[in-house]
Amino acid sequence: MFNAFLSRLRARDLQELGQYGYTNEQIERIIRAPHVESAYFQGPSDTIACAIWFDALTPKALAVSLLATDEWPDVAREVYRWAKTVARPKLVAMGYLRCECRTLAGHEDAIRMLEHLGFTMECRVPQFGATGHAFIQYAWRLNDHVHVNP
Repeated sequence: MFNAFLSRLRARDLQELGQYGYTNEQIERIIRAPHVESAYFQGPSDTIACAIWFDALTPKALAVSLLATDEWPDVAREVYRWAKTVARPKLVAMGYLRCECRTLAGHEDAIRMLEHLGFTMECRVPQFGATGHAFIQYAWRLNDHVHVNP
């Protein structure tokens, strides 16, 4: 299941993964591993179009990862909605205060999504990638703008 998903990733996601230096086997193990929170979204082809997961960095901070196929435009709204209405409240309730993500500089789909979800750019990380490509670090303070029912 995940091999088929990985074989259909967007070109920019493949480029970013290459900069992390991971093999497909390593990526598959990462996706299958237990996560603090994760979700998979099916596209029109009835196969996984997007995988998103959150892993703990510290007791209060998370890292988020997202991979998608060219069916991303078909599931993007559903992913945004899940992130805002399911993942964020659940992670806040678990005591997490921060989530961060590094993305390859120029990965416009990823940057647009992060900013849409309220992530803010913290810094540029030069020579971070396996072949020296720059990454950009974004962060989402999970308790910012959280709506609480009185």
